[in-house]
Amino acid sequence: MKYPLLLTLTAALLFTGCASVVSGTDQKVTFNSEPDEATVTVSGRVLGKTPLTVPVDRGSNQSITFEKEGYKTYTAQLSTTTNPWFFGNIVLGGLVGSTTDGVSGAIHEFSPDQYFVTLKPDTPTGISTSRPRQIKEIVIAFSGKLRHQLAIGGGEEADAIVRLLGIENSEKGTTIRTLNQLALANDNDLELANTIIEVYDVQ
Repeated sequence: MKYPLLLTLTAALLFTGCASVVSGTDQKVTFNSEPDEATVTVSGRVLGKTPLTVPVDRGSNQSITFEKEGYKTYTAQLSTTTNPWFFGNIVLGGLVGSTTDGVSGAIHEFSPDQYFVTLKPDTPTGISTSRPRQIKEIVIAFSGKLRHQLAIGGGEEADAIVRLLGIENSEKGTTIRTLNQLALANDNDLELANTIIEVYDVQ
């Protein structure tokens, strides 16, 4: 009877803190902002400036802050869900294993693990007067809607982009077709906005 007991104890030790071993106590999270070079702080710890991908200690109820001079500070909570390995812990590691992960924070998993924030100018209206920034705001805020409008030949947001580009009304159709080709070639909204600004040399 000694050997089955020994095997059981060995298995319990091996699987103790299963989520901690498999997933680790931190997780890589990507932070982007418009404009970039915003300082990212998580629960009082400065992680760096956007864009960046860094390991963040797992844990619930953590606040995240984006700060940049001239823009309003953005603050929110990092969203977490339960790490699926935690359930394996309960089955395989028992109470001891699940308690270990609870203490280490490995029970939590960041979801989503990518954050993109558009900072508002620190002005009375919060509206940007920069044409490049307005283009970025429209592309990012109306992503799917704008892409659909470009595909069908126009719409409110697509027309706004054309006006910001300073295109004559007679060239609107050609411009929208060009913008649609750029949209098809760029799945990332921020990259699309930057490409439009570069191609049309928007100042």
